[in-house]
Amino acid sequence: MRSGIEALADTFPDQAGNAVFPEWAQMSIITLITDFGLDNWFVGSMKGVIKNINPDVEIVDMTHAIRPHNISEAAFVLQNCYGYFPSGTIHTVVVDPGVGSERNAIIVKSVRYFFVGPDNGVLSYAVDREEIETVVKIQNEKYLLVPVSATFHGRDLFAPVSAYLSLGVEVGEFGPSLQTITKLKPSVPQKIGDREIVGHILCIDPFGNLITDVTGALMEELLKLSKVGRFRILIRDREIDRIHQTYSQGKENELIALIGSSGHLEISVNRGRATDILGVKEGEQFILKVL
Repeated sequence: MRSGIEALADTFPDQAGNAVFPEWAQMSIITLITDFGLDNWFVGSMKGVIKNINPDVEIVDMTHAIRPHNISEAAFVLQNCYGYFPSGTIHTVVVDPGVGSERNAIIVKSVRYFFVGPDNGVLSYAVDREEIETVVKIQNEKYLLVPVSATFHGRDLFAPVSAYLSLGVEVGEFGPSLQTITKLKPSVPQKIGDREIVGHILCIDPFGNLITDVTGALMEELLKLSKVGRFRILIRDREIDRIHQTYSQGKENELIALIGSSGHLEISVNRGRATDILGVKEGEQFILKVL
């Protein structure tokens, strides 16, 4: 296989016919989020493809520990970390239970970033926060590993496309424009009274913390309705009645609530796992009542 620089010498040529790329492209970063894990060759194969095309690109592993096929978890993870990277970063997400089906593979270009992945909603939380310039369907075989495996688009499609983007190939070169992309329906707390809501467990982090769809801003808004500045969280057969600032403020094995680094209300246990104590799963409900 020709290297990316060899293959693109006719795309960005200087007078001698050598490839010349924009300065920002030469310093690009590609981030990876997958559900592949690290006990196989999948991530290594993707990195090999990327480095063969652009040996100078920096690859950052955001995580490869998304639970298999968990699109919403991957979307939440991307939403919470993509914005810490410099402009021009290419965020590549491969959580793709529909691989090989008729779902589109897409590139979303915002004012600041590129997002590459399957059009199954995995990019939607992040791109909803961005000013979008264009969306394209990945179709041009010039920028793929041909033949493309029906079961490993991470290696044969998303990796090479990300690498060519890092070399400065214009988004429009990869395929036709799209007007819309698939969006996940966001989880939203349900109001059931003037001072009472039903919240939901969005995801469970590796420490067993239950991250909810109640934001810190919503908590502040609700507490303004309380005459005594107090609330009660009812989850399974347990109650929590105050917000802690840190995990360590809770007693060992005590269920606590706090606003985590994502800006969302978390139900946690100091030096323990809230999910093990409560036995709850993603999507389960709890009641938050302002007193």
